[in-house]
Amino acid sequence: VFKMSYLEYKNYYFIGIGGIGMSAMAEYVLSINKNIAGYDREESFSTNRLESLGVKIINQDNPDYINLKFKENKKTLVVFTPAISSSNSILKYFKKNKFKIIKRSDLLAEVVNSKFCIAIAGTHGKTTTTSILSHILFNSKLKFTSFIGGIIRGYESNIILNGNKIFLVEADEYDKTFLKINPNIASIINIDGDHYDIYSNIYDLKKSFKKFTRNLKDGGILFHDSSLNFNGFSFGFDSKSNAQIINLTHTNGKSIFDIKINEDIFRNVELNMPGTHNAMNALVAFLIAIELKVEPQTILNSLKSFPGVKRRFSIELHDPKVFIDDYAHHPSEILSVYNSIISIYPNKKNLVIFQPHLFSRTKDFLIDFARALEKFDKIALLDIYPAREEPIKGISSKSILDHINNKNKLLISKSEIYDLVKEDESELIISMGAGDIGNEVESIKQVLIESNEN
Repeated sequence: VFKMSYLEYKNYYFIGIGGIGMSAMAEYVLSINKNIAGYDREESFSTNRLESLGVKIINQDNPDYINLKFKENKKTLVVFTPAISSSNSILKYFKKNKFKIIKRSDLLAEVVNSKFCIAIAGTHGKTTTTSILSHILFNSKLKFTSFIGGIIRGYESNIILNGNKIFLVEADEYDKTFLKINPNIASIINIDGDHYDIYSNIYDLKKSFKKFTRNLKDGGILFHDSSLNFNGFSFGFDSKSNAQIINLTHTNGKSIFDIKINEDIFRNVELNMPGTHNAMNALVAFLIAIELKVEPQTILNSLKSFPGVKRRFSIELHDPKVFIDDYAHHPSEILSVYNSIISIYPNKKNLVIFQPHLFSRTKDFLIDFARALEKFDKIALLDIYPAREEPIKGISSKSILDHINNKNKLLISKSEIYDLVKEDESELIISMGAGDIGNEVESIKQVLIESNEN
C-alpha cells in the first residue's frame, strides 16, 4: 500500500490548534509553505499568534465554517490532539468523509526523526530544560528548530525556527508519545509517578521510559539522572554522577553553582532563575550543548542571560507585593515552588491560589497534594480544571481541602480571586496550576497595582 508521507500534503487542518504542542506544530508546517487552518474552542496567546501569521481559526465546533479548500480529502491532512473529545463535530466530519487523521505526535515524530534530533524527557522540567537549551543554541552558530511546551520570554514563542540541521523537542510520556521519537541525543531528567490514566503504576511508567531509552539512533547518547539505572551519562548532586552540581547557592532570584564533569570543573556558573530543580535543568542543557561542541563560554553567557519561561516560576510583580505564577500541577512540583519561595523570600507571609488539574490526578495524589499545599501560610483552592476528563464521583477541590492540616484554607471561585488578593495581608502571592488559571495572571497583577494606588 502506498503511504503518503505526512509532509507531502498541501493542506493541514488542526483540531485544537491553540494547544501548546499543536500551535508550535502548526507554525512549523506553515514555515515549510503549507496551507494551515484550524479549530479551537478558546482564544489564546497561541491562537492570536497564529492568526497574526495569517492562519484562519474558527471557534465554533461546526464543520460548515471550515474553508472549502480544506474539505478535499486527498489534499488535506487532519491533525488532532488527545485533548479533543470523540464527540467533536469537526473531528466526526473528517472521519465520516474518510480524511487521513493523525495525532500531533505522529506528525511531530515524522518531522524530528528525519534529522539530527535531541529529545528532552522526564516527568518534570522538560519545558524549562528545552527552553534553556534553545536559548544556548540560538546564541551559538548552530541551525536548529525547537518545539517548546511553553512560551519563552524574549522570544515570545513556543517554537524557535532557526534552521533545520537539528530538531530539539520535548519527549512527552503522556499518551506514550515519546515512544514515537528516535533521537540522537536524549535526556531523562527525572521519573515521578503521574498520568495514571495511561499507566497502571510507577513501574509501568518506568518501563515506558526504559523503552524510550532503546529508541536512540545508532551511536546516540543518553543523559540521565543518577538515581535512574540507565546505561548512559549520569548527572546529579551525588559524587557518583558523571556530571555533578556542587556549591549551589541562591541570591536575588539567581542560582550560582559549580559544574564538575568527570575531572573538569566550571566555576560560578550563573543561571538567571532560582530553584534547585532549575539548576539541574540547566546542567542537562549544559551537557547537551557541550556534546554539540558549543563553546563553553557561549553556554555560560546564555545561562546568565536566560530570559525565563512564562508560567515557570514567573515573578510577575516585585511590589507592592511579590506575585509569582507557576505551572505546577503535581505535588512534587508544588514542593519545588514552595522550597524556592522559602529560600528567596524567607520572611514574607505567603498565599497560594491553586487550581487542581484533572480529576484523576487529584484522586491519585490526594494526600500528597494536601501535604504539599498545607506548607504555605494560606491556601485558596479553585475548582478542578477537568481538561480532557469527565468528573469522578466524590472527587473535588474540597477533597484536597479536607485533608489540609492548616486552618488558613478556603475554596474560591475564579471571580473571587480579585477580592481575595486585594484584601489579603500576605506579602507574597502565588498562582499555581496547569489549567486556565494562567489566563488570570494579568488581571491579578492589575488588581495588586491598583489596590496599592488607592
